[in-house]
Amino acid sequence: MQLFYTNHIVEGMAMLPEDESQHVIKVLRKRAGDVIYVTDGMGTLFEGTIYEAAAKEVRVNLEVLDKREKDTPDLTIAIAPTKNRDRFEWFIEKAVELGCTEIIPIWCDNSERKHARTDRWEKIAISAMKQSLHLYKPVIHPPTDVDDLFANAELDKDKMIAWLGEDEPSAFFSEAYDASKPSIIAIGPEGDFSDDEADLAKTNGWTPVSLGHYRLRTETAGFTVMSWAAQKQFEAES
Repeated sequence: MQLFYTNHIVEGMAMLPEDESQHVIKVLRKRAGDVIYVTDGMGTLFEGTIYEAAAKEVRVNLEVLDKREKDTPDLTIAIAPTKNRDRFEWFIEKAVELGCTEIIPIWCDNSERKHARTDRWEKIAISAMKQSLHLYKPVIHPPTDVDDLFANAELDKDKMIAWLGEDEPSAFFSEAYDASKPSIIAIGPEGDFSDDEADLAKTNGWTPVSLGHYRLRTETAGFTVMSWAAQKQFEAES
């Protein structure tokens, strides 16, 4: 099954975005009367029958096939974009495939890159959602300063920080993470969080956690966290 996404749905009819329309017409060579599968990114799977087929605008009549409750980890990953663009885009793709639905890019003292490409990141996330047949659209938040994130008193989640500089032994994320609770984990840049940032996090109730005995690249750390969270979610539902 090939899945398409649109948020332009009114009374059982949908219009696909231009890039999706072009794929339907020019790549798949679909025409009026053909059937495609569509999601609204909010848990609904539709069977869509094309009634207007143009390269820049495909319109479909929809019939609900399935409505799913969110069955992926309620884990937000706040992560510093890597200097290498491809590595961060790889992280987004793989994290979404594993069920990540919320990513917050963060700027840190040691960030080597402070240029956001949120429109491109969102396209990558939507593509990964469709490829893996998830029905919930990932949210790629605007980048935020990590100090603002750590000081956010209204953040109603289990708060964890993956920090290499902790003197005392930290609990492993795989043990500290509770799949039954909304959670957030902060993952720093290649140079790690600064001591000031880590102190601010701990002062505001963020728990230091370990991702293992070895030093991981930023994107590898994000992927590892999501893999463990997905496994815990699976075990909780089994």
